[in-house]
Amino acid sequence: MQDFFLKPEYFKYINLFSGVRDFDDFALIKLCKTAVDNQLGSISVPDKYVENVWKWLELSDVLLNAVINNFNGKISIDDIFKSIKSLFNRGADLVEVILPPLFFDVDIENIPQQLDEYLLAISEAKGVKKVKLSIESSFIKHSSALKGLVYLFSEYKIDYLKTASGLYSLNSDINQLNAILEEAKSSDVGVDFMFDRTSQNKFIIDDAFRLANFILGSDSVDEKKFSVSCSLQDFQGILGKSTC
Repeated sequence: MQDFFLKPEYFKYINLFSGVRDFDDFALIKLCKTAVDNQLGSISVPDKYVENVWKWLELSDVLLNAVINNFNGKISIDDIFKSIKSLFNRGADLVEVILPPLFFDVDIENIPQQLDEYLLAISEAKGVKKVKLSIESSFIKHSSALKGLVYLFSEYKIDYLKTASGLYSLNSDINQLNAILEEAKSSDVGVDFMFDRTSQNKFIIDDAFRLANFILGSDSVDEKKFSVSCSLQDFQGILGKSTC
């Protein structure tokens, strides 16, 4: 097994999440403390916990990323719009929406009207704030779908494409990350790569940043057009094994 390596200067681009489905105050406090102590970039929490976490983070530089889980597609477009507006009003710095699977394999030549309306609602709701859309890229089998999604996200001013949510698929492999970065480099869409323990023998967080630096250029990474999401458990494991 290869050793972990993680440059401290990358910490500010890491998005941390609890890595468990059953959240409670203890887990969220631990999440906040780890992020603040290590000066990480942001933490992701389910939308209903925004107020509590905002109070715990308000004196820090850690950004609050509120997650709307619409993987099952049951939340209406109107409710997505209202939720995004509400979350920003309640203290969220970013909002992440987990997309339904029917949007993963998009044909750029034949875009479903529902997807157009969905992205338009998100774009209008975010205003000048930032949003992140999670696409579970490990489910996508055709590179043309990734190209289509990056194009659409750019058209609708979506700020970040996230490669996975951490709930339904844990990570994308290096080939998918490479393909997404190649598509994103000529657009305004940032990339949030989902890291988890199953990918540790393939490549690790530092490798992801070096790949982003190579494809996007160091200036883009410095402008936070690239970030890495990992669970609290995985991050603590990396700190324990890091060679840096």
